[in-house]
Amino acid sequence: MSSFARIITLLVVAAASLLVGGGLLWFLAYGVEIGPPERLALDAVEAPVEIGWGEHGEVSIKAERERDAMAALGYVHGRERAWSVVLWRQAALGRLSEWFGEPALALDRLTRRLGLATQARTAYARLDEEDQAILHAYAAGLDAALQSPDIRLQQEFVLLGPDPEPWKPWHSLAVERLFAWLACSPPALDELPATAPHVVSFYEADRALRQWLHLHGFENGMAWAAHDTAGTHFFQRHVYGASALPFFVEVSMALQEGPTIWGASLPGTPFFPAGKSERYAWALLLTGSARLERIAWRPDSASVEHQRIVSNDGTEHLISFWRMTDRLPFLSPEAARPPDSVWALQWAGFAPTTDFPAWRGLLAGQPTPFRLLEGSGLWMERTGAWRVLGSPRVEVSFPSGILVGASRWSVYAAEFLRTQASGTVNLETWIDDAFSIWAAQTAPPLVKAVSAQPLDAPALLDALTYLRNWDFYYDRASIAASIFDRWMAIYHDTTGVLPDFAGPDSAEVAPPMLQETLTQAVEALTEGFGTDQSQWRWERVQGDRRYFPIWSVEAFAEAGLDLAASARFAPMQWPGHGHPSALAWGPSLTQHTLAAPAMWEAWHHTDTWATFSVRRRSFDPRAPLGRYLVSDRPPDPIHLTEPVSVATTTLLPRGS
Repeated sequence: MSSFARIITLLVVAAASLLVGGGLLWFLAYGVEIGPPERLALDAVEAPVEIGWGEHGEVSIKAERERDAMAALGYVHGRERAWSVVLWRQAALGRLSEWFGEPALALDRLTRRLGLATQARTAYARLDEEDQAILHAYAAGLDAALQSPDIRLQQEFVLLGPDPEPWKPWHSLAVERLFAWLACSPPALDELPATAPHVVSFYEADRALRQWLHLHGFENGMAWAAHDTAGTHFFQRHVYGASALPFFVEVSMALQEGPTIWGASLPGTPFFPAGKSERYAWALLLTGSARLERIAWRPDSASVEHQRIVSNDGTEHLISFWRMTDRLPFLSPEAARPPDSVWALQWAGFAPTTDFPAWRGLLAGQPTPFRLLEGSGLWMERTGAWRVLGSPRVEVSFPSGILVGASRWSVYAAEFLRTQASGTVNLETWIDDAFSIWAAQTAPPLVKAVSAQPLDAPALLDALTYLRNWDFYYDRASIAASIFDRWMAIYHDTTGVLPDFAGPDSAEVAPPMLQETLTQAVEALTEGFGTDQSQWRWERVQGDRRYFPIWSVEAFAEAGLDLAASARFAPMQWPGHGHPSALAWGPSLTQHTLAAPAMWEAWHHTDTWATFSVRRRSFDPRAPLGRYLVSDRPPDPIHLTEPVSVATTTLLPRGS
């Protein structure tokens, strides 16, 4: 071979290597994206079903009957949220260790003790034939999507190794149970009984589960309705943690004989926490209740349960725990002499029940009581008349409307509405309003009390200057908001309460304690964000930081994978805005819970009933450079009316 030929050969080999390497790098960074098929044969449908895929991620389903529509919904969830639903199922079944090994073992112990999978199977077996048939159709559609080649080639599944397992009908009830548990607000770890190590370890694992999935903070959801001269506004917000992945799937579902439903569906289940038809609308808050209590020990009603967990390396772990009929006692199975009383957890999920009939009732316009969830929310007729669903923890009426929620902070949002909603309702402006009535009531007397004390620290004096000039808005540029939030969080850590002058739990304020805690807050901000207080903006100190469940830069490094691929899974960061006490939502350190900036909002009006407006911050992680195209600005609302499809899939009965 001549020198010239050798050079040409080397160039060809180098070019091929670059192409292959570049293609592999591109795949690791973005995976593959193949559009949905035009036609698909499915055993679960009896007549053709048309699925329209919208440009904003919304989907339309047109079917003759409910079962066929639910098969299509399952297919949509499998294509749009494959990784989410499979991950949630794995968590609900207590099998995360099969994928992630030892770090997930405590999470599997937790969900096994909660009995999510066991009770879901039993609950499914007790449903009537029609309900089982709907779950079977939904599972068939979801499984058809999961088994398609392009879904299996999504990066998460390639990195894990095994293909998604078939979706069984009762799996949706296991996912339902997982969310019913996550909807229960956990106690703060420092409030747990120190003498009960089993209780502490249980809730430490619970916190870790919520952090792994980045799903928490559901109690911060709210809904409200308000009249104005043009009609009635209906607004709802669902907070769902710190996940960078989109949560709900917006779906319009039209049946040949029945109402057309516009709503937000919960992937992995055929349930719609938010929705409307031509006649009615609803907002179902995802809140649950679980109570830790001291009970008399009844060995005759308890038994020890044994289960096996298999890790990703094949190691088997045997776990044993006490279980009672309606409670979970915290007691070591090896206890030689059971005590007279034990700490136990009471939760509706320990019974083999499901809210499936209640979810169907919402779609049919016949709300019925929930069992696993609290079933609280708001219902509104096309006429503008509303009624409260269940027994919300917060229910506040004002002259022109009503607000329901679960967090004590929502009382201040209701107060904002009461003071503003006397004329025309300016909804899209209000929901971005970061003014805090709580801060306006609380901050001035605290600042006055500290200012009356001898002060000589320059940093403390500068901080007080910001606080004196604060307008009580938790907006992006506010520095005083950062100082006050950190101050109140440290004050709560020290005293156990917030100095809420308008609330029943207000504390006796001692000026020396106020000065000491403010000094600590300034020191903490200095350590975290530097000595230049002009850099302590709320958008930075309490930024909107979201994560991809499980995957992260650290996970890639530990697995020895190419870090170039991890860019897709790096956390997303946006400027912070809002506060729990403002109508504009934003997390706060004063809550002493995991930060939950991710939310889904929707609203409509009786005068323009056909338009369903939705706002959520999300992006398609499979799109090339998708994460870099997301604006720092608040997301614009998407006004969903008649869906405009960019692609269509027709599900056909097999053999047709």
